[in-house]
Amino acid sequence: MKDGADYAVQGAACKMAPFLESKRKFRLERFTDDLRHKPIVFGMLLVFATIALYWRVIHYQFQVFDDQAYVTQNVHVSAGLKFAGVVWSFTAFHEGNWHPITWLSHMADCQWFGLHPGPHHMVNVFLHAANVLLLFLLLQRATGAVWRSFFLAAFFALHPLNVETVAWVAERKSLLSMFFSLLAIAAYGWYVKGPDWKKYLLIVLAFSLALMSKPMAVSVPLVLLLLDFWPLARNADLPFRRRWTILAIEKLPLLLMSAASSIVTIVAQRSGGAIADITTLPFSVRIENAVVSYVAYVGKAVWPSNLSVFYPLPEKPWPWPVVLAAAVIVLAITSASLYFRRFGYLAVGWCLFLITLLPVIGIMQVGSQVMADRYAYVPSIGLFLIIAWGLYDVASAAAVPRLVTALAALAAIIALAVATCRYLPYWQNGVALFTRAAVVSNRLNFTIEEALADALLPEGRDTEAYQHYSAACTMRPGYPLCHYNIARILFNHHQFRDALEQVQIAESLARDKDLALSCLINEGAVLLVLGDYRTAQMRLATALQMDPKNGDALRLLQRVPNQSSVRGNE
Repeated sequence: MKDGADYAVQGAACKMAPFLESKRKFRLERFTDDLRHKPIVFGMLLVFATIALYWRVIHYQFQVFDDQAYVTQNVHVSAGLKFAGVVWSFTAFHEGNWHPITWLSHMADCQWFGLHPGPHHMVNVFLHAANVLLLFLLLQRATGAVWRSFFLAAFFALHPLNVETVAWVAERKSLLSMFFSLLAIAAYGWYVKGPDWKKYLLIVLAFSLALMSKPMAVSVPLVLLLLDFWPLARNADLPFRRRWTILAIEKLPLLLMSAASSIVTIVAQRSGGAIADITTLPFSVRIENAVVSYVAYVGKAVWPSNLSVFYPLPEKPWPWPVVLAAAVIVLAITSASLYFRRFGYLAVGWCLFLITLLPVIGIMQVGSQVMADRYAYVPSIGLFLIIAWGLYDVASAAAVPRLVTALAALAAIIALAVATCRYLPYWQNGVALFTRAAVVSNRLNFTIEEALADALLPEGRDTEAYQHYSAACTMRPGYPLCHYNIARILFNHHQFRDALEQVQIAESLARDKDLALSCLINEGAVLLVLGDYRTAQMRLATALQMDPKNGDALRLLQRVPNQSSVRGNE
């Protein structure tokens, strides 16, 4: 009888198992459905995760690379929000850029926080969190896909490729530009529901602020055209040519704004000497670099290893097999995205990546880097779109359980967060950052050597700084700043004659008025120590002709003995 009872219980359990399993599935699906209708929960989770991941930057320093020019040694910015500074921000082409909104943002930080780096860093973090939230809300509103929008926004929030943009105070421009670009897209979404010229003015306003934050936003009108295709599917019932003619004419004012911003940017960068001459870097080499860089950016997005603040241009042109392979990859993905255009996200994601990266891909070469992580801040969204939506479609076609898909996506998010946690500490100071760059580059590079020396010098590591400045001078002997900084180190170590030789070399090479003035003042200081008062007086007098109110020159001139003593010395 006992055995019979056991069999009866087991039989009942077997009959109940499918019911319990279906009940568990029902509860899980009901739970996920409930969450799907509460996007604010996802949004707050994204904001919390972003701030928690980047909170440590509150203890990080300013970088000597660009942060000095943008904040700490920029007298217009460090003075805070002053009328003269506001005028300067709208009229200056400082650092080869015209981005007045960015300057005003830094001025506001200095007004409120002074030159304490922690709050400046945290403003960047909050802006990144705002961008993550806006991106998620815009995607889920446009597509209705809450979970996929969440995973895409999480990839964007936590991906180590974006560390450079968030942890570098000077990259405030990228954060602001994306913030206002997203607002422009949000205004466009409102406009699409009921076109009206007042709504269009909001798009123009937000787009103007994006352009005045960083001109990389010039691609926004083309992004809006991509969104017209997917997910908005605007005018889909019209013939192809008429459809896109109407939509393009609608974007014409925005396209004209992009053209104007591009012209201003070229003028600004040429005035700052930032654009490489065609004789320095031939056009064919730029095209090769651009093709290889497109594939490299895809690689960094999919597998973010060996990240660095600076990727130097190759010393020799890329081998043709490398260029050919990269071109084949780009053409193959482009062809596939257009062929399978029924999967709208594939064409939109890939074109978004190509188009938004185009202004900084290197055809108009600025600087001596082949690529930069900060340039991928917006373009990477296109790749994440393909990943999030594509994997969902693959999992659905293969009938992969929803829980398995969610766990796989969660694992990827955790892996990205861990990678970011490991990379972020390199940004705590310039020495760690450029030591890392030197390791990743694995070869001597002028920019890295100079930046590493600049970072070592304020920490009192003069001997190491001297070695890196010397290496930089060897690689580019006609660069005056290296000689000038070597002269400072030698002076501090009482090697006065060697210091005099270096500062005179720097003076002979200086093309910048401020540097020439500094060289004259420092040369005067060295000559005073050496007892050559007459020559010291002449050099300081020349400096005062350039800047009559220069305090350093006036103080040093007071140390020159009177004229009779000078003659006696002769």
